[in-house]
Amino acid sequence: MSHKSSLRSWLYVTPAHRGTKQLGYTPEEACIPDWWISHLHPDDRDQAVARQSILISEGQLVHDYRFYHRDGRIVWLLDQLQLIRDAGDRPYEVVGTCLDISERKRTELIRQAQQSALDLIVTNQSLPVILSDIAKHLEAINPDMLVSILLLDKQTKRLKLGAAPSLPDDYNAAVNGQEIGEGVGSCGTAAFRGETVIVSDIDHHPHWQHFLDLTRKANLHACWSLPFKDEHNDVLGIFAIYHHIACEPSPKDLELIREFASFTALAVQKVRATEALRLSATVFASIREGVVITDLEPRIVAVNRAYMRITGYSEEQVLGKNPKIIKSGLHDKTFYQAMWATLKATGHWSGEVWNRRKNGEIYPQWLTINAVCIDSSCCDESNSCNYVGVFTDISQIKQSEAQLAQLAHYDPLTGLPNRLLAQSQLHQAIERAQRHGRLVGVLYIDLDRFKNVNDSLGHPVGDELLIKLAERMKKRVREEDTLARLGGDEFLLVLEDVRDLGDPAFVAQSLINLLTSPFVLPSGHEIFINASIGISLFPEDASNATELIQHSDMAMYQAKKEGRNTYRYHTEALSVAANERLIMENRLRYALSAEELILHYQPLVDARTGYVVGVEALVRWQPPGKAMVPPGKFIPIAEETGLIVPLGEWVLRTACKQARAWIDAGLSPLVMAVNLSVRQFQSENLVGMVQRILEETQLPADYLELELTESMFMEHVEQSIETLNKLKTLGVHLAIDDFGTGYSSLIYLKRFPIDKLKIDQRFVRDLADDHNDREIAATIIAMARGLKLGVLAEGIESEQQLAFLRQQDCDYYQGYLFHRPVPAIELEAWLREHSVPNR
Repeated sequence: MSHKSSLRSWLYVTPAHRGTKQLGYTPEEACIPDWWISHLHPDDRDQAVARQSILISEGQLVHDYRFYHRDGRIVWLLDQLQLIRDAGDRPYEVVGTCLDISERKRTELIRQAQQSALDLIVTNQSLPVILSDIAKHLEAINPDMLVSILLLDKQTKRLKLGAAPSLPDDYNAAVNGQEIGEGVGSCGTAAFRGETVIVSDIDHHPHWQHFLDLTRKANLHACWSLPFKDEHNDVLGIFAIYHHIACEPSPKDLELIREFASFTALAVQKVRATEALRLSATVFASIREGVVITDLEPRIVAVNRAYMRITGYSEEQVLGKNPKIIKSGLHDKTFYQAMWATLKATGHWSGEVWNRRKNGEIYPQWLTINAVCIDSSCCDESNSCNYVGVFTDISQIKQSEAQLAQLAHYDPLTGLPNRLLAQSQLHQAIERAQRHGRLVGVLYIDLDRFKNVNDSLGHPVGDELLIKLAERMKKRVREEDTLARLGGDEFLLVLEDVRDLGDPAFVAQSLINLLTSPFVLPSGHEIFINASIGISLFPEDASNATELIQHSDMAMYQAKKEGRNTYRYHTEALSVAANERLIMENRLRYALSAEELILHYQPLVDARTGYVVGVEALVRWQPPGKAMVPPGKFIPIAEETGLIVPLGEWVLRTACKQARAWIDAGLSPLVMAVNLSVRQFQSENLVGMVQRILEETQLPADYLELELTESMFMEHVEQSIETLNKLKTLGVHLAIDDFGTGYSSLIYLKRFPIDKLKIDQRFVRDLADDHNDREIAATIIAMARGLKLGVLAEGIESEQQLAFLRQQDCDYYQGYLFHRPVPAIELEAWLREHSVPNR
């Protein structure tokens, strides 16, 4: 359109006439002073007014600005004005056109928004910056729109805030992390359904009832939510438009929003793809595994830093080269043919490969190769265009495996095979012997009294001796034989290809002879040591490794029983005896719980008065319906297996209960003598156990006598003296049983807080006929008298024995001459007749 105006009113009137019809205003309204200025968009007002001076100075003006339509819309206008002057060159009138360029401007702004987003993507800006820029561009096109871009977290199924530059911070904080679902606002529902959700009136829509406090505070009354998706039609997020008034979107509005949502999806995918590429590049560069990428030739097209570190080659030295540049030569042609056949058939291969570093060192690696298509333009679904190899240097793993194998199969002290490897080697030797009809010999070697070395010189010296012993024996055995250390001072020798049954005996004797010369140790000690050896043979003694070792062990113990420093072959009798012992052990364990054990009591008689002053408690085993088991059969087994500890505690408690019961029944108080085992005496809680049982049974300590053998406390004298003193502190009596059969030192004997010596019955048995026994018995009695100790002779069965002991002034007697051991119920009446009368 064109228009004219008087120059005088141009600034205020002429602009007012511009486009009044297309803007919805009447000419009269447009003539109101300041009408044009008051309807300019606030953001454009100052610039539009300032540009009017250009018309005066330059005679023409072309500019655009935003203007409010009568219906409230904002339109873009383009003014093209020309100043007309009169003959005197004075401004006369202004003519020109005013065009509505809203559509053109909208297209331009959309293009600018797209270009801006692309520029930000190209310059690697963060996704929040890009999304905020997109939102601001749309709000610039339509200021009534308040944009919120939310991103969907696929793992948590929650919407995370991407950008919402014009919404209040507290509202943004409230919707950030919103869970998607049906009826969870417009955005949560749209993301859940994957379709557009238009809510024109938030205040009255059911989806928004739980959020009305938030929306009213933010003055939000309409929300149009459009999901944007990736190429697989999966929802990436929600492009939401809020309004301060309730309203429906026009088709043009939806078209605009969809266009912005479309390049929002593009921006999100591009940024995420870039981040994924950057992450991949970072992983490729920093991963500790070596990575090599080749084409199909194959030629190396890329390697990472780890490849260069592991192989020693630089990137420049390998690019374009065949990957076999690091080939070790250890694998034959067949190996590589099989590898490539698998790779071509399945697209994958993995395995252990030995390659060569640049410095020539050969090393193992675990290699995985995959056929891949890195560039989709060079291959289709059935063809690959690259191979990617990922490998790990497993040199350290191999070394660790070797070390673990060493630890698992070899003795760390001597370096000899251990029990596990010895059993394996023996098993293999048996298989070879079966195939060739040969014999296998097994020698079980145990050092004699090695414990004395550890106890007297210390374990480090004992270790030195074992090392030297292993070195000496290794020099004696053949290369095909296996010498192993089973543990402690026990060794095993497996002899293969044995031709004669006597060959193992020859080897055993040579080993015994080998030990006749002393061992000079690094610590400076010179030690003599002997060994006992047991021999078993395949197939004569057993058909498997376990039984062969077991039988040679039995034979070794037989060698020890028969004097040590010798060898013995396994016999069937040894196996029978071992089986009997095992059966006995199992029966004894059952007997303890089944109450098959009972106590018999034998009186102790005062030599001067003839009255009974005590009894000795003796354990007996009476299986129901069977003969009584002699103590000599089950007590040694109980000692070996440790069952003696619970057995001994049961004996002590039962005996103390019986002593208390006799007192309560009116009998004169008697001393209850109870034997202690070696294991009991060496137990740390012995004193506590005795004290606890005395308290439980309410037996005065003065009525309890504990009997110990000499050998119990001779090995650790000082510790034994300490234990004995603690027992004496309780108030109990202490006696040495079987005196004269051990190795007591008189120097130590006088330090022991002992009350009584018991002469072993072996010295009493032949008193009537054996001069030596009489001398020994008389000496013990005299020594006891000199040390102010009581003395008791046990095993008295004849008047001749009794007469001699009376003549020597022995204090106490015990034996069948007075009474045999019997259960308490059988003894009680006899005790009433022979005890000291109560006063």
